[in-house]
Amino acid sequence: MATLQTAAVSPCHPAWAEENRERLQKNFQLTPRFSRRQPYSNLSPNGLTVKDICDHFLTYQLQKVEAGAISARWFEDCRRVLDSLAHFFGPRRLVGDITPNDFLKFRQQLTSHGLTGKRGLGVHALNRAITVVRGMFKHVYELDLIDRQIKYGKAFERPSATLKRKARRVAETKNGKRLFESAEIQDMLKHTDDSLRAMILLGINGGFGNTDCARLSIKAVDWDNKVIEFDRPKTGIERILPLWDETMEALHKVLSNRPKSENEEYTNRVFLTTFGLPWVRDSIHRGEGNGIKKVVPVDSVGQGFTKLLKKLGLYRKGLGFYTLRHTFRTWADEVNDQHAIHRIMGHAIPGMSGIYVERISLERLRAVVDHVHATLFASE
Repeated sequence: MATLQTAAVSPCHPAWAEENRERLQKNFQLTPRFSRRQPYSNLSPNGLTVKDICDHFLTYQLQKVEAGAISARWFEDCRRVLDSLAHFFGPRRLVGDITPNDFLKFRQQLTSHGLTGKRGLGVHALNRAITVVRGMFKHVYELDLIDRQIKYGKAFERPSATLKRKARRVAETKNGKRLFESAEIQDMLKHTDDSLRAMILLGINGGFGNTDCARLSIKAVDWDNKVIEFDRPKTGIERILPLWDETMEALHKVLSNRPKSENEEYTNRVFLTTFGLPWVRDSIHRGEGNGIKKVVPVDSVGQGFTKLLKKLGLYRKGLGFYTLRHTFRTWADEVNDQHAIHRIMGHAIPGMSGIYVERISLERLRAVVDHVHATLFASE
């Protein structure tokens, strides 16, 4: 059982400064479950409660959003998970009273009823929820708000790799593999608009995902050498993608008809919607004091692609724009140059090779994408 500190807060904990307590009250708009509680003002006099640590951790996450260290979407994920945790344990429950059996019951709640009480979480969503909860308790331990690490018990460990593989096999048996045939992709390219066509080509040319396309900047494209040099938004890892002639032509066409944006931040993006906005973005709803109230992810790439699949009769559960990345990786694997594939896809080169490999020649990268090109257009 964790021993709790007194209500006194050390100056070395800046997140607990008075101005940040007031800022939390004004800026963080609590969901109905949270808002039924007493207004937050100080640490609970009789020890830390679930509400105390949830508020503390979310304040910290909010600061990271404002600093650009994490996305607003991740903040929203944290908020939803911790809202469910506080509702399940009770907001005034003392942290020191939580036992491994409580975490077992909470996990059972997540797998049977999920975060909203409607449908249980799948293995990947469960992994994300457990990561958030354990991250919060680690956060308060590292700040000395509790002087012992929380005991979760074996039942609240993250799903194992074996469990994830089994879940994937079940999904594949039910829905089929996440893979397109070359004829299906060619059909897509013939029956879509210029913007989505260019994004589909980026997806199969080099494994671009939804966000990769949405954040691609004009400056990242070397138009003379037909190459994209673009750190992957999700990981920040360097990626270099040699482009096919078809991809270059599609990108030129997109830029020639690209809508203008009133937001200076988006003027360098290759892809913009008709309203001059990124195709993938977080729609942040703000409340009193301009604080984040709700984050709604907007993915026009995924929506447009799913609509195209349904139009062509290709849609089935599990397929989406990211399936192009799976398809690229599957076809590229036949070249047997793993380091080149990692560099194209924006993956870290594993092991010691990732430290010592300083450069991969453009010829090796082109050999990979040329093979995928030959696979895609083999029937032509």
